[in-house]
Amino acid sequence: MGGASTALAAVSLYSPPDEYLLQLTHDTLYVCGHLGEGAVVVIDVKSILSVIAMVPFPFIVGGRSDQYFLIEQIGLDVVETDIAVDTLDDL
Repeated sequence: MGGASTALAAVSLYSPPDEYLLQLTHDTLYVCGHLGEGAVVVIDVKSILSVIAMVPFPFIVGGRSDQYFLIEQIGLDVVETDIAVDTLDDL
């Protein structure tokens, strides 16, 4: 009671990116493996620098099909898509 409250976030941890794909794509495509249910940590919200999405990668990498790729600024493309649809509806 009377103590300061702290906002926390649960985040999932992933492996380092596949070096071959990273080099092949000039540091553009980050494909990582999820480290499992035990790889969830709780952090202070104030330590978050950016928010990304890890989306299932549809190809097998290194014999593993459970890979994910990084997307930054997810949602900006959705906004642009909505604008394009609205423009077509106005024609």
